[in-house]
Amino acid sequence: MTLQLLREWPPGFGGVERVAHELAVYWQTQGCPNTVFSFGGAHIDRLPGDDPLPVPYGRVLLPRLRLGRLLLPMPSRPLWHLLRSPEPLHAHLPCPGVLLVLVLACVLQPRRQLSVHWHAFLDGGLHRAYQQLALAVVRWLPLVVTTSPPLAAGLVRRGCRPSRVRVLPCCLDAAGETAALALPERPHAASLRVLFIGRLDSYKRVDWLIQALAALPQPWQLDVVGTGPRRAAFEALAHNLPVRFWGRLEEQAKHERLAQATLLVLPSDRCNEAFGIVQLEAMASGLPSLAFDLPDSGMAWVGRLPRLQWSMAPVDLADVLARLAADPVALAVLGRQARQRYQRLFARSVWLRRLDRLAWH
Repeated sequence: MTLQLLREWPPGFGGVERVAHELAVYWQTQGCPNTVFSFGGAHIDRLPGDDPLPVPYGRVLLPRLRLGRLLLPMPSRPLWHLLRSPEPLHAHLPCPGVLLVLVLACVLQPRRQLSVHWHAFLDGGLHRAYQQLALAVVRWLPLVVTTSPPLAAGLVRRGCRPSRVRVLPCCLDAAGETAALALPERPHAASLRVLFIGRLDSYKRVDWLIQALAALPQPWQLDVVGTGPRRAAFEALAHNLPVRFWGRLEEQAKHERLAQATLLVLPSDRCNEAFGIVQLEAMASGLPSLAFDLPDSGMAWVGRLPRLQWSMAPVDLADVLARLAADPVALAVLGRQARQRYQRLFARSVWLRRLDRLAWH
C-alpha cells in the first residue's frame, strides 16, 4: 500500500489534487491499494458516505485546525495511524501542514520510505521562510518528483541531489484526453478567439490580458471560464468589450469553449503557477497556449512551440497577440504544433511510461 498526503480533497479542481488523484488511480489499477489523506477542501464537513466525487481508492479526511489561511491537521486517531504506518508515504508540497506531518513521520520512523511531489516554488516573505524549511527537509529525501525541467533545475540549484530529482509532467485523465484529441483542427478563423480557464484571482492577471486585447486593431473575443474573488473587478474592467464570463463549467461545456477558441492565454505573474493542466487540455484540443516565462515556473516550458518566437514577457503580450490576430494561417499551424507537442511529451501513454520507469520505492 502507498499513502499520499495533501491539503485538499482529491480529485478537486487544482493541479495538486488532480495529480494525487491520477497517482492513486494508477496505483490502484496496479494492485497497490492507495489511501489519500487530506485535511482541507470544501468537502471536509460532508457526512460520511455523502461523496459527490466517488473514487476507486480510499480517502481519509483528517480533523483540521484553521489559523487564518493556514490549515493544520489536528491530533487524531487517523493522523496517528498515518504517522505510525510502515507503508510508504508520498507528500505533496507546497503546504505547511503537509510539511509538518512529513517532518513528524521522519522523526518517528527514520527508516520509512518517504518521497515528495514538489509542485511549485513560492514568492514572498512568509512563503520564503516556509520554503527554506521545506527545502531543508526535501534535500535529504531519496526521491523528489516535480513537474517540469525548470522546477527540477530550481531544486538542484537549491541543494537537492540531481540523482534524487525526477520529472513527471502532469497529465489529463483518460476521458478528458479522449475528448480533447477528438476535437477537429481549427479552420482559419476570421477573428482571434482567446480563452482563459482558471481561478479569477489577482495573480492570474486576467486584467493584463483584457488590456492587451483591448489595444488590438483586429477584431477579437475573450471567453473567461472560472470564478474567484476578482471576478467582479475583471467584469468591470471588461465592460463594453467582447468578453464573456462563463463561471465554472462542467467538462462537456468546457470542451465546447475549447472547440470554439483559437488560442489559450494564462497570464499569471507568480511562480506558484508552475504547471497549468488547462494548458494540456488546450494543446490536446489543438490550441497554442501562451504563458509568461517566469523564474522557477514550468508554464512557459509546457506550451513552448518552435514556430512561435516571442519574449514570453508581460510587456510583449499585446504585441504577440496582435501578430497572431493578423496571421490566422500561422495561428492554425501553431495549433497543429501544440497538439503534436502534447502527443509527444504529455499524452497519457507517455505519462504511464514515465511513471513505470520511476523508481518510486
